[in-house]
Amino acid sequence: MLPMRPLPTVLLRLRSLWLVGMCCLLAACASVRYTPLATIDRVQPEVGYRLRTAVQSQTADRARADDLFVVMMFSGGGSRAAALGYGVLKEMRRQQFVRNGETTDLSAQVDLTFGISGGSMLSAAWALEGPEIFQTFEPHFLKQDIQRNIVHKVFSVTNWSRLSSPEFGRGDLLEEQLDLTLFQHATFGDLASRRKGPFSVISATDMSTGSRLDFIQENFDVLCLNLSKLPVARAVAASSAVPLVFAPVTLNNHGGHCHYTLPEEMQQALFLTSPGSLEHKTRMEIVRSLTGYDESRQRPYIHLLDGGLVDNLGMRGLLDATQLYSSEQIYDQFTLHRARRIVVISVNAQNRPASVIDQSAAVPPTREVVQALVNIPIDRNSQESLRQFRRLIDHWRAGEQARARQKGETPVDLYFISLDLADLPDAAQRRQALNIPTSLYLPPAQINLLEEAGSVLLRQSSEFQRLQKDLSLTRS
Repeated sequence: MLPMRPLPTVLLRLRSLWLVGMCCLLAACASVRYTPLATIDRVQPEVGYRLRTAVQSQTADRARADDLFVVMMFSGGGSRAAALGYGVLKEMRRQQFVRNGETTDLSAQVDLTFGISGGSMLSAAWALEGPEIFQTFEPHFLKQDIQRNIVHKVFSVTNWSRLSSPEFGRGDLLEEQLDLTLFQHATFGDLASRRKGPFSVISATDMSTGSRLDFIQENFDVLCLNLSKLPVARAVAASSAVPLVFAPVTLNNHGGHCHYTLPEEMQQALFLTSPGSLEHKTRMEIVRSLTGYDESRQRPYIHLLDGGLVDNLGMRGLLDATQLYSSEQIYDQFTLHRARRIVVISVNAQNRPASVIDQSAAVPPTREVVQALVNIPIDRNSQESLRQFRRLIDHWRAGEQARARQKGETPVDLYFISLDLADLPDAAQRRQALNIPTSLYLPPAQINLLEEAGSVLLRQSSEFQRLQKDLSLTRS
């Protein structure tokens, strides 16, 4: 038998190791600090990653005969949402037609995308890569287990020191992994200068106010920040920061220091309503939510969570715009009065997993309760947004018909193509798809099922079939 080491010596060595470990942790806490985003001293309305400038430029660059304006909205839902949206894109690529004497496909006609959470990964990657996404998105993201890689980083000894810092969290690890697999350190400045796909609007939720923050320079003007310096991966990580799974993503705030004023069209929208009217109050509420960062001395930092908490379908941006601006203003801002057909495609990857908690009198477990706390508000908000959007479409069509009759013109045609997993025609496929969990990794078989579901949903849509007929689309 080996002799036992004297107890005091063992304790001294343990104490020494503890002291060394604590010194390392304290050193890490001091070294791993949040790096503020570059600030601006004055707003430059023509500079940066701007929605209006980019979309109008994209519309103006097309030949005058091109009268089609296409918007897509990708919902949240982790890899499930990304795979379903990708399946829709693949089907759109198969839909070919002749445009200005040349054969093209429907995916190449998309001007603008809105991405939330899992949908933001597809939206941002498509904006950056354009048609190349059809070669890269599956192998680099959909069929990569980035969830396992993040878990490995969380439990890796090499990351313990960073994670012990109060200014570094699991949201930052998500950013690093997305940068590695999808974005390769691309910034919004890169999107502004070398974007190959549609303009992408990524949204997150301000943890303190519950308001939506879109990653476009128009909104970052209010923060007096230079969005061009922000990594795309950080915006996508913020949009995907599911509470309790990922830590909020931090952003500094310099609002009130760059001479920001409301854009002219916003001021005009407020001027056109009577002070004290319900319409004016609604517009003022929207403006306040957009411009509520000017007191940066009280809020030098903001913390961002999953965009799906307030807008899981990506519709709120357009809905708020219709409440803030007149239909004429919106049409003018986005299409320069050239579009004769406007196509809006909503891809909703909301799942509805089977639950057994109502089959027993037992108190539901904590995990189920936490999921309900997150999912119930998201699902309710999504249903309400969809109802509002459908009412908006009906109202817009009626108004456009009246305007066209008055001016003796052909009305602008609007197609609203709403795609939802619950509408899959095959019962077995529908049941499987609706029970796929929200995760950053899914087995290849589930990815394939979702991609096929996206194709089926698009082809069966009556609104899409109307568009097929009007554009003489043929499937390759």
